[in-house]
Amino acid sequence: MTDGERGTTGASGIVRGRYVAESPPGTVIFLFGLTINYLGAVHRWLPVWWSFRRMQWEQRRRRESGLLWSTSWREGRTFMVRQYWRDLPTLMEYAQNRSFLHAPAWKRYNHGVGDTGEVGLWHEAYVIDPANMHTIYRDVPRIGLAAATTQTDAQEYALSRFAAQRAARDAPEHEPA
Repeated sequence: MTDGERGTTGASGIVRGRYVAESPPGTVIFLFGLTINYLGAVHRWLPVWWSFRRMQWEQRRRRESGLLWSTSWREGRTFMVRQYWRDLPTLMEYAQNRSFLHAPAWKRYNHGVGDTGEVGLWHEAYVIDPANMHTIYRDVPRIGLAAATTQTDAQEYALSRFAAQRAARDAPEHEPA
């Protein structure tokens, strides 16, 4: 196939065609933000920011952490992360296990910066139910849930879903014995 054909990935990493993500039940989307509330408190926010970055490197390096895919960006004074985790118990294990960087960093934050208001932290975790989600990707590099889990051709996916729904609808009902 040439770079312009459906399903191919060129030098730019763009996957041609329309795709959906097929996520296993229980996959978690995790959003995290670190906000610098007072720029003058470099001595407070810089160590927190470095911990934040080290944790991201650790999660990518150590496959046993349960991280599937991650991206980060900055919005003004807030550094944002969107991650996909295998499941919620794995995410919580990462957060609480002292062999990973998070638990000691969280303790340092709470005993040092947490009550000053100079650095703010927040997170949200959502468990994905494949029956109640919708994704579509067209002519983009693998990104988001499709990069974290399985990327499937949208037409093939729609046909398989239609066939499954039709089979369920047409199945004979069993009467109680």
